[in-house]
Amino acid sequence: MYHSVYDDFYWMNHIGDPGYRYHTALTQLWGVLALRLTNADVLPFDFAFYGRDIGQFLRELCPSKSSAKTQCLRGAVDLTPAVKQAEEFANAGDDLKSATEKALAAGALSSEKEAALNRAIMQVESNWLIADGIPGRPWFKHSLYAARYTYAHLELPGITEAVEKQDWKTAREQATFLENALVKNTTLLRQAAAQLKAAQ
Repeated sequence: MYHSVYDDFYWMNHIGDPGYRYHTALTQLWGVLALRLTNADVLPFDFAFYGRDIGQFLRELCPSKSSAKTQCLRGAVDLTPAVKQAEEFANAGDDLKSATEKALAAGALSSEKEAALNRAIMQVESNWLIADGIPGRPWFKHSLYAARYTYAHLELPGITEAVEKQDWKTAREQATFLENALVKNTTLLRQAAAQLKAAQ
């Protein structure tokens, strides 16, 4: 029924979600998420999980025979450095999570230190942005997520679309951007973790 002429109020009321139970459940879920983010002293982002996802997105671009951790080649593009940097980002995320939990448990964070840590955490997401947008579709700025023309989700859009077109030059440029963003964010997380450890 998605995006059809039948996807109307009557259909939703009688077939799609009678009683609006799914609507209610989703509203409650988003409400709890909003409360969790609002009430957290430190934003509860899991960068280790994020880094592992990025590494998986990169490995999915590689043919199965080269998808081992030692090599990730696709056409004329070597994604191995980006895969390794995604692992470093995940490790830095683990370190930051551990340091944050210890600092919070010890009561070692003032409101100023919490605010500084939250600013660093929020900066991570901004660092994925491509100022000129992804090639061919500049309205999409995020290097990790976009949508295809079909509305389907698309991970690593700049790299993925270039690989699909066998535009190896653009694919290399996009891979280099991602690798640099991973380096920048890994450094940011490690600095934040070091500051937390020093505060204890």
